[in-house]
Amino acid sequence: MARTAKHKDTLVQAAVELFRKQGYAATGTAEILKRSGAPRGSLYHYFPGGKEDIGAAAVMAASKGLSRTIREIAAEVKTTADFIEIYAAKLAGWMETSGYRDGNPLTTIILETVPQSTQITLEAEKSYEIWCGLFADMLQADGWPAQQCRPTAQMILAALDGALVNTRIKRDSAVIKSVASELAHYLRTAV
Repeated sequence: MARTAKHKDTLVQAAVELFRKQGYAATGTAEILKRSGAPRGSLYHYFPGGKEDIGAAAVMAASKGLSRTIREIAAEVKTTADFIEIYAAKLAGWMETSGYRDGNPLTTIILETVPQSTQITLEAEKSYEIWCGLFADMLQADGWPAQQCRPTAQMILAALDGALVNTRIKRDSAVIKSVASELAHYLRTAV
């Protein structure tokens, strides 16, 4: 059983990395197999729907990883503004380390497949709902007005995602740091 999970997990991780760096359309199943080192038949054994199945699994896996990171940082800070600054510094570091090839692990695949792929769309919706909920919970703990928690959480997600795209375009992590600084200032002064 461990061997089965190993091949499935390595296939999904390879897909996450490749989709994040080069996109869904530019990544073939042969490339996923090569990167993962899994046997050829394993991809269609675990993902009988082919690329769309592994795309949905990649979105789910990337979402879990990012959710875990959000929870870990949130547990270490006092406010959402503090979270934004620390999280943005991590994002900037990841972007620099990747040579500005990476970004939000879901953005690239989502832009290429949603809403055409019902399966990937459903996973993307779940992911953004989880993240929105995590940010709304942080805001509520800060004393943010209840009716504003969700819209503000959506604004934070949109701002960070946009900052990642612009950071990648400009190949300069100062963009995400600047957006994070503005968001943090807003969160500290608006309540």
